[in-house]
Amino acid sequence: MNLKQILWTSLKIVCVGFIAALIAFLLGISNYLLVGILAILCVSPTKKDSLVLGVKRYIDVVMALLLSTLLFVLLGFELYTFVIFLFLFALLSYLGKIEIGMIPGIVLVNHVYSLGQFDVMFLLEEILIITVAVISSLAVNTLFPEFWLKKITSEIIKIDQLMQDHLFMLSIVLSQEKDFDDFKTHFEKMGQKIYQEIEKAEKEDKNRVFSNELSYVAYLYMRRNQLNYMNHMYQSAFRLTEFHKHQLEISEYIKDLVLDIGDENKADFQMEKLNTLIEKFKAQNLPKTRSEFETRALLYHILTDLKSMLLAKSAFHQRYPEFKL
Repeated sequence: MNLKQILWTSLKIVCVGFIAALIAFLLGISNYLLVGILAILCVSPTKKDSLVLGVKRYIDVVMALLLSTLLFVLLGFELYTFVIFLFLFALLSYLGKIEIGMIPGIVLVNHVYSLGQFDVMFLLEEILIITVAVISSLAVNTLFPEFWLKKITSEIIKIDQLMQDHLFMLSIVLSQEKDFDDFKTHFEKMGQKIYQEIEKAEKEDKNRVFSNELSYVAYLYMRRNQLNYMNHMYQSAFRLTEFHKHQLEISEYIKDLVLDIGDENKADFQMEKLNTLIEKFKAQNLPKTRSEFETRALLYHILTDLKSMLLAKSAFHQRYPEFKL
């Protein structure tokens, strides 16, 4: 996270805490600062997570207040009753997979325990505390500008550029006869970097709330699949022990393909060129030696992975024909 993101996130946290505390104060909640603190705890890294986790947290806290009140009324406001509550509350929270609300739930139940008697209005105020905290956090976090489209578009463009570089380096590998060590280092570093950028972009996609637009995350998923095929091609290329003339033709095709990596649908055009190249190789005489057979088998694997890459892009455009950055 860069300095700009840190400052923006810090500003959002301050806004959440201040607005929640202000609303609580206007509603007459005596412990309004606690409302602000709980609202800050409800802030998650992304808007979608805030929505999901906020609902879970609210359900868990309300359950804690109702369960503890029932136990205190039946068994008395005693320490052993509090211990029994803790056990049952933790058990139910984990079974319901809503344990994220355990800490604020226990804090509010401690207020009920400290009061030492059943008071309907006090219980309703405790429920109001978590209600204001969660709603305020969700509202501010949802409305707070994140510049999502600009950011994820920038991330996708960066990923496409890295994919171009990665694929171009493969064309250079195929044009070499030996000494792949430096290329192997590039392969490992570049592959890891692209995966990290895809994960970063997928995280940005989570900042969309109340939207059914799935084309951007589908695009990232497509690029992830393509990267897997690309890594397979690298591994096949590194296993080559004998140089074959077909390598140069495949290398030239890949250099041409690099120029067409982007958001436009050029996969079908490239597929025609690739099929022509495959048919040309099939028309060649069969290999005469074992080493030539192994080399051509590896090159064929590279061609099939190239075809799978193009099919992934073509399938994406069939599903989202209007997609454009």
